[in-house]
Amino acid sequence: MIGRFYLTYLVIVLLVSCGQDSGKQALADREKALEKREQDLASIEEEYRTLLKMRDSLRARESTPLEGDTSSTHEPWPDSVLGEWNSRMVCRASRCANYVVGDQRHEVWRFYSDSVGSYVQVVNNDEHIRIFEGQQNGNEITLNILPDTNMTKSSVARRVQLDDVTSGIMKGTLVLTGKNNCETVFSVELTPRAK
Repeated sequence: MIGRFYLTYLVIVLLVSCGQDSGKQALADREKALEKREQDLASIEEEYRTLLKMRDSLRARESTPLEGDTSSTHEPWPDSVLGEWNSRMVCRASRCANYVVGDQRHEVWRFYSDSVGSYVQVVNNDEHIRIFEGQQNGNEITLNILPDTNMTKSSVARRVQLDDVTSGIMKGTLVLTGKNNCETVFSVELTPRAK
């Protein structure tokens, strides 16, 4: 009977120790999986921090002008240009069906500056508005139309070059480029609008 007891005890001890080995192995596997997840999470956090630093450096670069960068700063219009001007435009050349040589147009051009740039608002019969962004270089003014400012949403590109700028009159050309690269050239003459 004692022999049976020892035999039963030995079997129980062996069974319990075998169960502990498989439990220890499962626990070790879980710890390895948890450690791998922690490493993955740490690498994701490091990548996130790197992206945040990159974003912050890009924002800082956008807010501070680079040396020699003239696009981030602008010169406001001089007093002799600021304000409203009457325009008289005459079509001088056209390869577009919409325009004929000799056509005349009259608009009001309002030159203004703000903290972002210098602009010209063009009003035709108090209903059609376009806005150009511009800059003056010596005795010349270059104007380019801003996207989405044309109320009719036409696909006509507009570019103005005023190359004769004085306090009493400004002269130059307006070039319209439409579908199929058709091009129309207007001469432009601006005179100060009476107040």
